Amino acid sequence: MSALVVAAGSVAITVLGGFAEAPEKPPPAVRPGEEIDQDLFRTTVVDAVVRTLPGGDAGGAGDAGASGSAGAGRTVLDVTLKVFNNATSSAPMLYLERSLLRVAPPEGRPLLEAPPSARGGGTSATPSPDASEPAWRHETFIPAQGVDSRLLPPQLTSTVVLRFSVRDGLTPPERLVIDFGAYELYQDWFTKRTRPELVVDEDEEKVVAARVTLPVKRGEG
Repeated sequence: MSALVVAAGSVAITVLGGFAEAPEKPPPAVRPGEEIDQDLFRTTVVDAVVRTLPGGDAGGAGDAGASGSAGAGRTVLDVTLKVFNNATSSAPMLYLERSLLRVAPPEGRPLLEAPPSARGGGTSATPSPDASEPAWRHETFIPAQGVDSRLLPPQLTSTVVLRFSVRDGLTPPERLVIDFGAYELYQDWFTKRTRPELVVDEDEEKVVAARVTLPVKRGEG
């Protein structure tokens, strides 16, 4: 190939703005009821239901700021998951909570969002953008083991409830989009011990392994 042809090609690339970058692929879409492979867990989203708990039913750790007064029912949004713990020992609930990278309506403010930092700690939460709009508060528990359970038993499937309190000033969405992260074994260079860490990309951003979109149903309790 002559130098002239190469030069002409270079000019064409310059005029056209260089090589076009491939559009970023959306996360894999998973339907409710389908299993998500998170390596540490195999997780299935069952449903999302808005319900009113009977008066006096804490149904979890409770929330003093929830809609309703003492003795009256309180409204909650429950997202039910089936979670199989692949590990040979119990896994802290915190690992599951960290893998919930984002819970949000298709448009609007998230109910829950993971910190942007990659490896290490940090709990998912959504701060209030201003004093006039309350933040969503959530809790995660295993009903069959009692509300204080914070461990996922090994090699077993647990029903896990992610509960949001519908407080005054908050309206449950019609649909939810849930982004899940996945784990991989990470070896500490100093101790040589391994531990599960969320998968990140080259920019140290957490990778969305699966995205589930589901309707929010209205229940009676």
